[in-house]
Amino acid sequence: MKKFLLISLLLALLAGNTYGRRIASIQVHEWGVLTWNNNDPVLSSVPGTDPPFVEPVDQGGMIMRAPVLYFHGPEFTGTVTVKTDNGSIFDIYPVLPDMVREDNMVSWTAKFKYAEIEEYPNFHGMVPGEWNYNLWRVDSPLSIFAADGWNDKFLYYETAPVTTSFLPYTTGQETLCEEYENIEVIIIKPDGENSFFMRCYLSDLVEGKGADTYPVTSDAIVGILYEWSAELLEFEETDALWATWSDWMSEGYKDESTYADGFVLYMIPEELTNNFSEISVETLSPSYPVNTSRFLLVAMPL
Repeated sequence: MKKFLLISLLLALLAGNTYGRRIASIQVHEWGVLTWNNNDPVLSSVPGTDPPFVEPVDQGGMIMRAPVLYFHGPEFTGTVTVKTDNGSIFDIYPVLPDMVREDNMVSWTAKFKYAEIEEYPNFHGMVPGEWNYNLWRVDSPLSIFAADGWNDKFLYYETAPVTTSFLPYTTGQETLCEEYENIEVIIIKPDGENSFFMRCYLSDLVEGKGADTYPVTSDAIVGILYEWSAELLEFEETDALWATWSDWMSEGYKDESTYADGFVLYMIPEELTNNFSEISVETLSPSYPVNTSRFLLVAMPL
């Protein structure tokens, strides 16, 4: 009996050490939505709310709206850098002086901690459009504390790519690379005052195949987003994405001339996401490996 208990204890300790090694890394989670600009003003406040508008960004017609970064794992001090060789980064949060950032790169240095944030300072610095940051604050990620007193639950930036030719599908495309045929898509279209959706594959879209049509409801769409993001985001992070985009994806898209006929929504394969931006984390104290999961969607007008 004693031998059995000793063996059980050793196995438990080994399992604990294995688990400890497994989680001793920084996990970066990102979500964002790519939308068509087409020289129209870009809405940089939460979709579905009143303007202000900002001037259009005419750099290939696409804009990655509101990529949000969350951090999980052990506490650390480090520097997070986002850069792109495809266009520019034009909105960031927290705001940094122009002298310490570049058009295509931004770096934040902060402490990432388990500590709760009792009160958010009122000098955060708002980006153009004044996004509703409360939609993005979720409980599970580490809290972020900068030296100047700024603190929040996420980092944020926007980027305008020059080219999107690497995407698996663009509007009107007649052929499709075989490796991307089975990417799932949601097609959302207006019908009078209501919106309806179809769920199929990119190959079905290119070949013009039909699919069953359903009314657009939050439960239906967010359920699909849960499936798509299951290994990339926490549920509450997917909820934050949907809370931000639900009004636009359900009804608000109809107010934009580019989207009047509806849109195709699909997940950009992770191996293509570095074409938009590259994310790196340097852990200064202590040092940890870093893994990044990126859940980027494209809302392509029909």
